[in-house]
Amino acid sequence: MIGIIMLSFQMTFSQFKTTIPLDRNVTTGKLKNGLTYYILHNEEPKDRASFYFVQNVGAILEEDNQNGLAHFLEHMAFNGTKHFKGKGIIKMLEKNGVSFGKDINAYTAQDETVYNISGVPVANEKLIDSTLWILHDWSGSLSLTNQEIDAERGVIREEWRTRRTSDFRLKMQTDQVLYYNSQYSKRDVIGDLNIINNFKYAELRNYYKKWYRPDLQAVIIVGDIDVKTMEEKVKSIFSGIPLAKKATPRPYYDIPKHDEFYFVTATDKEANSASVTLKYVLDEPLVKDSLVTRTNVMNSFYTSILNNRFRELILKNQSSGLSLKSYFEPISRLNTSFNISALAKKGKVLEAFQDVYTETERMKRFGAVQSELDRTKKDFISSYDDFIKNKDKVDNDSWADKLTNYFLKAKPFLAPQDDYNLIVGIIKNISLTELNAYVKTIQKPVDQIVLISGSDKDQNDFPKKEAVVDVMKKVETMALEPYSKKENNDPLVDKDLKPAAIKKTFEVPGINNAKGYTLENGANIIILPTKHSQDQIVFSAFSKGGKSLIKNENLASAEIATTIARSSGLGNFDNTGLKEKVTGKVAQATPFIGENTEGFQGSSNQADLETMLQLLYLSFEAPRFDPNIYSILKTQYQNRLENIKKDNANAFKDTVSLANSNHNARTFIFNEKFLENIDLQKATQIYKERINNAADFTFVFVGNIPDSALGLIQKYIGNIKGNANATETFTDHNLEPKKGKTEVHFKRAMEIPKTTAYLHLTGKMEYSQENAIGMYIIGELLSKRFLQTIREEEGGSYGVNVSGSLEITPKPQYNLALGFDCNPEKEEKLMQIVWKEINDLKSKPAISSDFEDIKKALIKNREESMKTNSFWSNTIYNVSMNQIPFLADDEYKNLIAKISLKTIQQLSKQIIDSSSSVEVIMSPESQPGK
Repeated sequence: MIGIIMLSFQMTFSQFKTTIPLDRNVTTGKLKNGLTYYILHNEEPKDRASFYFVQNVGAILEEDNQNGLAHFLEHMAFNGTKHFKGKGIIKMLEKNGVSFGKDINAYTAQDETVYNISGVPVANEKLIDSTLWILHDWSGSLSLTNQEIDAERGVIREEWRTRRTSDFRLKMQTDQVLYYNSQYSKRDVIGDLNIINNFKYAELRNYYKKWYRPDLQAVIIVGDIDVKTMEEKVKSIFSGIPLAKKATPRPYYDIPKHDEFYFVTATDKEANSASVTLKYVLDEPLVKDSLVTRTNVMNSFYTSILNNRFRELILKNQSSGLSLKSYFEPISRLNTSFNISALAKKGKVLEAFQDVYTETERMKRFGAVQSELDRTKKDFISSYDDFIKNKDKVDNDSWADKLTNYFLKAKPFLAPQDDYNLIVGIIKNISLTELNAYVKTIQKPVDQIVLISGSDKDQNDFPKKEAVVDVMKKVETMALEPYSKKENNDPLVDKDLKPAAIKKTFEVPGINNAKGYTLENGANIIILPTKHSQDQIVFSAFSKGGKSLIKNENLASAEIATTIARSSGLGNFDNTGLKEKVTGKVAQATPFIGENTEGFQGSSNQADLETMLQLLYLSFEAPRFDPNIYSILKTQYQNRLENIKKDNANAFKDTVSLANSNHNARTFIFNEKFLENIDLQKATQIYKERINNAADFTFVFVGNIPDSALGLIQKYIGNIKGNANATETFTDHNLEPKKGKTEVHFKRAMEIPKTTAYLHLTGKMEYSQENAIGMYIIGELLSKRFLQTIREEEGGSYGVNVSGSLEITPKPQYNLALGFDCNPEKEEKLMQIVWKEINDLKSKPAISSDFEDIKKALIKNREESMKTNSFWSNTIYNVSMNQIPFLADDEYKNLIAKISLKTIQQLSKQIIDSSSSVEVIMSPESQPGK
């Protein structure tokens, strides 16, 4: 049967097409050897370009004895090519400030393999040429030496170990039924570990030769470039790649159709929730025309309206589900699926399924109501309005991703204005009658699959197939009422507010264009107009204090205070009413209570600045604390606690937290005690104490600020209660490790044997920007060394995460932290390497080329960041809150130049000689079955 299916659905790329013309600004062509190229001029970011190499093949094309080799080959692309021996690709790029991981990356999926080199400075023509030659070599000139292949086996083994999470293991079980013996059920991308360990070199080379060929490849270049010059370079460099002789047609695999109702349950000891999903498998159209685009818009309308109904049900605490959702997702090149899903309360899987199926049936039977469609249209049009206003700020990688989908899947790629006109035209034209008629066509009694997954101990609560079918039949025949809802037409703010006077103005040191204002109520306002984005305003507010001012016994309630407030609505509007009221608005103002500060993060466009300020005003003056929301949250926590004891990642996180705080009573641990201590009244009181007193806050606005902004700020922020005599600061509770060395080694039962290691060095250090940058450089130097020693030479870990930093709050303190997963048998040796590399930074100068590459990347990254509003918002925070001076471009470059290898060696000596250390290692109790 499978053979028949494969023959029926083998097809070439030409059968995927779109009738919608490609954006005329994209220069495209196909060379005689079959390679396709797309080149687009874009100036976000300025003076940078992104280079993508897209391969229309992936794991799905592996033979059984090659399972995992498509992904293995992706790794080998960075381990030697014709023109870049060994690690030459990474070395050359990092020498020019283009960083591995951040700017250089790749991924392998079942149907494609995509490489990218992003953020390449375009002023360096030699670098541009070298980057093109890298893409050329990826096409067909990988070295694939025996030595490099064997070295990479260990890296892949550790990636396999790291990625074998509980969720992954559950998916592997359900995929066997979802894909029902199709090729997709046999290829999980990372592959069979036995094959990874033992495949013959020729197998990898055979896959490479068979499938890496120009007729299946595309080069995509987007950036601040001369398109014609770049096209000539592409033709010159890539035309020499030979056309494959007797090329094997690229097959595509369908998922077998079935009238039978499929049902599968999956369990895992480390799973921490139970869920149920009903999938309807659908065909993916091969021709992407305007009718398909219209269908996609209606799909989005459908799930948006349905999800809003699900949300209402959850917020009213009227469901056996913790969350309910609907969505469409691609599940193969030829298939997509419509899904309804529920995360169930303890022991309530069948009931949660009935809830989600009932609301879906109600929608199918009666359709949407006009007000739902109107709000959905308003929301979608607002999103597209925002897109078109900021079209010049769409970055290179976003356009490259879209061109990747155009090449691989024929997804239309239009010029921004054409895209806007098409989609918004469709949105405006869809009627309620059309939408409701369409909704009835999606769910059909064929190609249905129910997937249930959860913890081993939950499986006794899993319903049988017959029970699920009975629920569906029951719901389909039961009497249901059409959806109805009373609208709240009150104004968002129902008070007649008068603008408060400006008491004084002030300057922001070093940031000449920023203007400061103190209002009558004591609120400090900072406004920085920029042109970095056509229609974006970034907002923040901050005040000292945070949870540091909360008593120990109330800390649990402090943890949930803003969660409840954010979910309860504002003023005269509950959560659902508020969401409906601000539909179509690009505005948010989200409160937080941190360890040492409290405040807001937000954003808006110019037109909706007033709405953002209204939300801010209400968050201070009229927050809501809905008992239903508290009850829902508590139920979610109780369900999570049921399974968290077997969650190894959580156990490790808690152990690290306790060691890093010397078991300070204020350390946040999610456990039974936390649940016992949360209290709605206390959470309400804490919120009102912390999000209070405008005079204790600084409010910062950065972006394309309209002329009306100051007056609106005076009106809304100026009317928040303020008392300049009641300002606060934070309290230092010494949340730090004990002096000296802390070692915590413990064992846990595991499905996949894996050791997880963590090391943290910390101590006092005078704060200076030189020291802060020095700490960052130390972290990056170690990251490079561990990439070489632990990953490449030892094959000991998929990667070591390292960070070096210098914090200023609550007191100046350095932190050097690292963590990695590894084979338990290698843990001791790898920790020896870790300590050797750290001590080497103290005893001898770092590798000069690594050091210079990091400095170049620092300068390059800052140049890019300075063109964003978020950079300036963060800078104002540091100047205002932490008194960290702003460094102009020349000052920053001079400081980077001043930092020498000797500086780093001296800083490393200070760290190693003065630090307290925390080492946490979690190992498996024993391998399964032993």
